[in-house]
Amino acid sequence: MKNQRSVVKMAVGVVVMCASILPVAIVGANSATAAGSVKVFMIPKFTGIAPFTQAAAGCKSQGAKLGLNCLYGGPTTGSAVDQVNFINNAVSAGDKGVLISNDDAATTNPALVRAEKHGVKVVTFDSDALPTGRTVYVEGTSTASIAQTELNMMGSQMKPAFTGKFIILSAQATDSNQVTWNKQVKADLKLPKYSKLKLVSIINPPSDTAADATSSLQAALASNPGIGGIISPTTVAVAAAAQYLTTNKLCSKYVLTGLGDPNQMKPFMSHCVHSFALWNFTLEGKVAACAMSAVLSGKLTGKTGQSFMCAGTKEVVLPGQTVSAGNAQIFTKANVASAGF
Repeated sequence: MKNQRSVVKMAVGVVVMCASILPVAIVGANSATAAGSVKVFMIPKFTGIAPFTQAAAGCKSQGAKLGLNCLYGGPTTGSAVDQVNFINNAVSAGDKGVLISNDDAATTNPALVRAEKHGVKVVTFDSDALPTGRTVYVEGTSTASIAQTELNMMGSQMKPAFTGKFIILSAQATDSNQVTWNKQVKADLKLPKYSKLKLVSIINPPSDTAADATSSLQAALASNPGIGGIISPTTVAVAAAAQYLTTNKLCSKYVLTGLGDPNQMKPFMSHCVHSFALWNFTLEGKVAACAMSAVLSGKLTGKTGQSFMCAGTKEVVLPGQTVSAGNAQIFTKANVASAGF
């Protein structure tokens, strides 16, 4: 679910309306009216991983029922600067809405504000923008749920239970959802239940690749020999960590958990990972499409307490212009094979 870039932030103010020459992936751009009369564009942090592909499928299927044609494309690696190109291209193409999982909110915000000034509506999902750059944010599940689920999964397996040192193997430091979740974990450590757990370090790899997650984990374990737990709230890093611990026969030494993709985590459930969690990205994509439809119609402005219907469910805007798509689901060896997403 991440980010790079400060050296290029000065360049982001330039409006790039031509197609990006950087490596990108676009899906559905040749069928502008195939699924609906109103074009909207969904931009993930990067393409090529199951969670974002699932979110796109949810947006496309639900959008078709609402008269939206949900196109999908984005950078092939985490890059907020590349995302700016996609935002500008969507405006130039006449798309009526942009749905985006921000790689770096500060970098993408000027382009999102410009898009809104051109009449393009913005809904964020998975990773939020700055409030000035969107109408509402659709989160997969609540921050409170993620933080306590992670601490409960890890703490219950430590010996003694809920006692010991741990690290967080996160994504890049500018990834807004990761930053929010990790802050909540730190805040929850003040609760009596978690008072004997000590967070030693938050590790932010230089990129959102498995290779960088692996090398960052290796360095963190070498410099923190007394830890017993690892929380990794990113699908790429938690799978990379599981592979590293398996290869180096370290599974019995560390409790590893976090937010993982069931398909990626299946091979590790019998010997290295007891439990991990995630939410339904397909559902998140559906709710994002419903939110966009409501925003385009003028029924949804982001005011706390507003509501809209999505696939028979009433969705309510929470403080912070946030809509929560559902609950986190915990996966173990018993149910990972039957994951419905």
